[in-house]
Amino acid sequence: MNRPPLPKAADVVIVGAGISGLACARRLVEKGRDTLVVDSADAVGGRIRTDEVDGFLLDRGFQVLLTAYEEFQKQFDPTDLDLKRFTPGSVVWTGGSLEVLGDPFRTPASALASARARVGSIDDKLRVARLRRQLLSSPAEAAFEGTDRSTLDELRSEGFSDDFIDTFFRPFMGGVFLERALETSARLFRYYFRCFAEGDAAVPARGMQRLPEQLAQPLQDRVLLNTTVRDVKSGRVTLDDGSEIQTNDIVLATDAQSAAHLRRSIAPDFKVTVTSYFAAPEAPISAAMLVLDGEGSGPANHVAVMSNVSVAYAPEGQHLIAVSGVDAAADDPDGFPADARSQLERWFGPAVDGWEHLKTYHIPHALPKHPVGFAASRAPRRDEPGIWVTGDYTDFGAIQGALRSGRTTADAILEAKQLESP
Repeated sequence: MNRPPLPKAADVVIVGAGISGLACARRLVEKGRDTLVVDSADAVGGRIRTDEVDGFLLDRGFQVLLTAYEEFQKQFDPTDLDLKRFTPGSVVWTGGSLEVLGDPFRTPASALASARARVGSIDDKLRVARLRRQLLSSPAEAAFEGTDRSTLDELRSEGFSDDFIDTFFRPFMGGVFLERALETSARLFRYYFRCFAEGDAAVPARGMQRLPEQLAQPLQDRVLLNTTVRDVKSGRVTLDDGSEIQTNDIVLATDAQSAAHLRRSIAPDFKVTVTSYFAAPEAPISAAMLVLDGEGSGPANHVAVMSNVSVAYAPEGQHLIAVSGVDAAADDPDGFPADARSQLERWFGPAVDGWEHLKTYHIPHALPKHPVGFAASRAPRRDEPGIWVTGDYTDFGAIQGALRSGRTTADAILEAKQLESP
């Protein structure tokens, strides 16, 4: 994207070209508002970026798109993204073997193998079916209603055995929540569980950065990259070089820490994760499924052979393996690749020793924390007249939350403008 000249004024200035800021900008531009997006990075995407390393496509941290997200369905053209889907289900390391736990509702052929898998009891699997049916019978927003408790308490109240919780739910939802203790609000568990039941987990064929790139396509020269904002005040954005842009509305769509710095406020707490990428001549499994640490030994919580999902993620004749850790494992990014390799030799055998480490991504502010009592916000956040704040942390920590926050902020700006008009 070419750098446009710096304008002296714009109706709306959005600071941050992640998906929340881009969603906000698209909505405003569609409605005819003169909108400028500025970002200090060299490309759009924020936390959703993809790097090319030696012909491999490396997303900055393991990320997937859930096609059931309502905002994704409203704001994207799936055909243009060329989505590649994970096979529903998981492969679980139980301490002595890899067990395939398929999704018989999505892939009926996996029903018999899943019933025989030594992960949970038949009663546990029947409870999964019951919970799935219950959540799909209500709208997605119903997941956020009612009293709240931790995800762990929710699972126990549903009657799941401790063995099934430890072997399956801790690594699976731990990969979603970035914490295996399952302290995250059960409201988010219900929402995500419903999304996994209703749609697919997928990635664009050429990497997750295709999501923000598609959002940015209609914005043309309205995105100014490599541009750092020093200060914001009502009616004015000041850049690092001292130049100013006059504006009616400012939208802070940066990460939470940068927004807090600009507003001289305190950022919310976030969770950390780490992902190491390895190149291998042979894939350790043939399925496009997540492999989960049901043993709980760590440091790897889950593994994905990304080239099984999309062949474009690796050069011909090679495979790309993403290995991710959460909790304490994510606090040691330097030691994670070697420690994870030792762990995975027990899963996949001595071939792991020949994997080539490509790169490790340490994401210290990967997801906002959502403890018991959390409530997803629907109201756009305005810090003071003319200054708005948007991002997943203002709604809830997901692509869905980021997109909705951006869109609803744009709608609030448009509504405020209408109210001001005579």
